[in-house]
Amino acid sequence: MRRGMRRARLLLTLAAAVGLCCATAPASQAETTDAGTALPISYHCDLAVDPFHQHVFISDYTSGSVLVADYQGRLIRTIKNLPGVCDLELSADSRTLYAPLALGDAISAIDTGSARERTRIPTGAGTAPLHAALNGPTLYFSYGEQWEASVGSLTLNSPTPTVRLGLVPQGAFGGAPLLATSPAAPGTLVVADQNTSPGTLSVYDTSGSGPVLRTTVWQPGGSSNFSDLAITPDGKTLLTASGAPYHHPSFRLPDLAEGHTYPSTSYPNAVAVSSRGDVAAGVNSTDPDPDVYLYRSGADAPYRTVSLAPATGYDSGNLRPRGLAWAPDGTRLFAISGHNNESTLRLVVVRAAQQPTG
Repeated sequence: MRRGMRRARLLLTLAAAVGLCCATAPASQAETTDAGTALPISYHCDLAVDPFHQHVFISDYTSGSVLVADYQGRLIRTIKNLPGVCDLELSADSRTLYAPLALGDAISAIDTGSARERTRIPTGAGTAPLHAALNGPTLYFSYGEQWEASVGSLTLNSPTPTVRLGLVPQGAFGGAPLLATSPAAPGTLVVADQNTSPGTLSVYDTSGSGPVLRTTVWQPGGSSNFSDLAITPDGKTLLTASGAPYHHPSFRLPDLAEGHTYPSTSYPNAVAVSSRGDVAAGVNSTDPDPDVYLYRSGADAPYRTVSLAPATGYDSGNLRPRGLAWAPDGTRLFAISGHNNESTLRLVVVRAAQQPTG
């Protein structure tokens, strides 16, 4: 497979989560943030928060690098030579960051303390791993292009990590799907197609020797083109962001029955849940309308809304797809914003984001 063709197709796959934009959101009073920290990248794929070192990792697919920032949003260093890096999965002890390399046909294991690559595990020529989710000692990853995409796994609790491919049949997804797991739901793997409309959600049981399909729902809650997934801390509920509908629905696990709806607006593109269950529902809004709606679990109205446009600018700040991540203690929400007058992105820290108890 030629690298140029693979790169072009993967960029089209990644762009599917970005393509729905620029609709007018209902007017709303929203808190504005400062301009944030300018990032030397023009595209990001994922971000992960390391509570042990109090670092934020931001992957850049196009440059093949991972940026490292502190909890104040200040850039510390850049990890380079990670071709096609996309998803970032942090180990339970915060010591290792796992990153699929779509243009490197491998999974990179990065030491979070030194911010250096510890090892690189090949996944096979032409696999192009893109998204990942960690479930106990197994890292699941989605790979492949168009209707040849599938899901593989990397077993981590052995001296020699074992790679398995083709764990789900090809032809089920229009590209490498999004994945989600939770330590509170061992043996559960959620798979979402980000490239089709209407969308499809599936739940697999991974407690045995290989994934077994438990549930598939076509167009759950009217969803299409999934952009982001998050599982609540108790492992019982899945939250999604997708091009439609214009709110953030939830689904019960593992049967995917529709649950509570978190009102937002067009177009939902990110979702994150804090350790206490507070929900950050992100949209690609038209400024100065809110980009982020913050909810208590199960609430019908947000306790806070945030616009990523600087107070001095209009139509100059918007949330990027999959651009939200909580600090585990809920005191900070990290967001990736784009600005129409700049070619680079920014890291914005929303402080005291979690609603106080009482």
